[in-house]
Amino acid sequence: MKYLFPDNLFARFFAFSFSEEEKKEIAFLPSAELTGVLAKETNAVGLIPTLDLLKHEDLFISKLGGVSFESEFCNAYFYFPTDGEQKKVTEVSLSGDVSSLEAILCKILFAELYDQQVKISLSTNHVTDAETTLLLVGDTNLANEKYLKGISFADEVIEILSAPFVNYVFAGKEKETVEIFNNKFASLIPKYYESILPFISSLDFSSDLKDKIKLGFSSFVFEFDSMDIDGIAQLTRLPYYHGMIKEIIDIKFV
Repeated sequence: MKYLFPDNLFARFFAFSFSEEEKKEIAFLPSAELTGVLAKETNAVGLIPTLDLLKHEDLFISKLGGVSFESEFCNAYFYFPTDGEQKKVTEVSLSGDVSSLEAILCKILFAELYDQQVKISLSTNHVTDAETTLLLVGDTNLANEKYLKGISFADEVIEILSAPFVNYVFAGKEKETVEIFNNKFASLIPKYYESILPFISSLDFSSDLKDKIKLGFSSFVFEFDSMDIDGIAQLTRLPYYHGMIKEIIDIKFV
């Protein structure tokens, strides 16, 4: 079986407990490309952005696990203009390992929380200036502990959902493939809990940052419960309520 993962801290945590042979079957791809590649593969499971399901309703989704956040520590952070003035946000630049999920949710977040309609643009610039509101996605947030000065994307999403923010789900084109993956995942769950500290220790970060990640990991959920399943359902309904899609999608849980 092939595994298609985003190249971020949370996906690498899953890969950490794979056997050496299984690690050879992992491909780390930009989040925006994952689902398109997965749709062409029969014997593969991908860890895909949850809102990619809006255009890939045919995929089967594991109900056992993925990447879910219950608090501040997450994969994306907002950085607001640095001039100290409170301004109305009219545009948000997305940078880093961006997918459709961030673009869709940015519009919804600013509409619901701040009653503001924002323009979304893509940027390769990871630096916030006096004019730009930036949403930075991925591990770049960890560089120089940058995320400590940002506003958690997950926190904002959780506020409007009143449920966990499920950022990524395990998905496959074939039901049988996801069933096989579920059996493997279930057998690895005890090992995942045991692997948290060894995984963090293996990271190429300072001791101080590793300590901060240890604290942050308590809000990262990799084994789903009913609240996470409900979070997936609520998250995929948001675009419907905001007129971005015509129908609520039917999620094929396995």
